[in-house]
Amino acid sequence: VSLKQAGENRKEENQLYQTSVSDQRATVNILNKALDRLRQFYAPELAQVRAQEPGRAVAPRPDTPKDYAKSAGAGGVIQLIMKIVENAESAEKELEVGEQHSQALYSDFVKATTAAIEADRSAIAEKTAQVAATEAEKSETEAAQLANEQELSKLGDLLKAQHVDCDF
Repeated sequence: VSLKQAGENRKEENQLYQTSVSDQRATVNILNKALDRLRQFYAPELAQVRAQEPGRAVAPRPDTPKDYAKSAGAGGVIQLIMKIVENAESAEKELEVGEQHSQALYSDFVKATTAAIEADRSAIAEKTAQVAATEAEKSETEAAQLANEQELSKLGDLLKAQHVDCDF
């Protein structure tokens, strides 16, 4: 019963895992498409953003405003989306590790339960053999007791016959 329940629980956990992984992969796929589109649109600005290394001095901004152009702040949005993609990928890896751990626990439980069932079956077989041997022994004892009672009856009859002969 507990093995069946554990199997059903494991099936539900696996279903949840499959759904979660599918969601994470869809999220990564959609965000990667959005990143590709943003990179196409903001390609010149991204080259400047990528060229910037941490710790380097930032080039000074121009003093005069220019005509309307693509937003230079797109790098922050792209970096944010990249961070979300990284988080989704790490969540998928964590789900995978959790699934492997759950599968290992379930496998260990099944092995332990199977071993217990086999031990119980062998104990039942052993006890059944003991019952059969005891029943056979009981039958032999009853047969011997019946033979003894018959022998006692014959001896009792012989004693009565002797007693009748002697009284005469």
